[in-house]
Amino acid sequence: MTPEHTANIVIIGGGVIGLAVLAELARTHDDVFLLEAKPRVGTISSTRNSGVIHAGMYYATGSHKAFHCVRGVPMLYEFCARYDIPHQRIGKLIVADSLDQTPELEAIKRLGDANGVEGLEIVDQSFIQKREPQLASPVALYSPNTGIIEAEALVNKLAALAQERGAHILPGSPVETVEVNHDLVYLRTPHETIAARCVINSAGLYSDAVARMFGYDKHTVYACRGEYAEVVPSRRNLINGLVYPLPLKSGHGLGVHLTPTTGGRLLVGPNSRYRDGKEDYEGDPTPVKDFYEAALHMLPTLRPEDLRASYSGLRPRLQAAHESGFVDWAMEYDPQWPQVIHLIGMESPGLTSCLSLGLSIAKMASEVVA
Repeated sequence: MTPEHTANIVIIGGGVIGLAVLAELARTHDDVFLLEAKPRVGTISSTRNSGVIHAGMYYATGSHKAFHCVRGVPMLYEFCARYDIPHQRIGKLIVADSLDQTPELEAIKRLGDANGVEGLEIVDQSFIQKREPQLASPVALYSPNTGIIEAEALVNKLAALAQERGAHILPGSPVETVEVNHDLVYLRTPHETIAARCVINSAGLYSDAVARMFGYDKHTVYACRGEYAEVVPSRRNLINGLVYPLPLKSGHGLGVHLTPTTGGRLLVGPNSRYRDGKEDYEGDPTPVKDFYEAALHMLPTLRPEDLRASYSGLRPRLQAAHESGFVDWAMEYDPQWPQVIHLIGMESPGLTSCLSLGLSIAKMASEVVA
């Protein structure tokens, strides 16, 4: 197999994590490539989500998710300020329906405190009403450092920085076959073959399929669709900041929440629906009334006519529909081919964590090619 290109490092997958790794690697390495299957980068999970900068209070202490989310928050805010990425640190309320649920809020706060999240506070109805007069909750957990970001602008800036530093981005280049020959990995796309000293599998929903190309079948990625409704523009000002319910006990998401966007919209969602197809964004859509019913306990002034259908996204989950509990990301060297690094199940808080992940994964790759 004669390659058209020989690279130090090739990243498979042009989502926000792959691009952050690429931009970091391009600081110090020549001949760094990124292969993206779609015509443009960042069009699958990275830009079809809530666009929330998470603080880090939901994830098991010591997990990859907790570490990279908490480390990534100040990095991302600083990056946004430096490069004029639209964002707002608007804060979040996790609301309870009754005072009986206060212990659940306290448990989330304890976990956040253990993870190093700053500023978490249990607040009463007076505090809630001053921030969000339309809410009915008697008690909430307030997170002042949670915010929102324009994900597409972040994706585009990371891609531009990587290219300015000499990296190569090849869109429309799905990997069809791989072959490991001595110290090189040969990756064939419909257009060319690239030989790489190190490969980073950051293929999102398809990261398990890429791993299986190397004979590594430890993980299965499940497509979990999150659908959104949005509030009509005339009622957009019902909410000022982020408003979340208590998270689902199953671990299958944070529950349908109220999310202002940097573009002036107010989203209601996402829900959590496992799909057989990894391109199934629209089949059997959830009725808008379901989002109304899910949000009404938080926002009693919401009316059915205030909502309309919006977009959906697919999350790469390592947890099957029948499983419950916390599941961490899989970030590991291939056991047979140590020059291959797998990033599998990189769901939320991947967007918040992308710059922190960029540092750590770039270090792993640098050790391979040293």
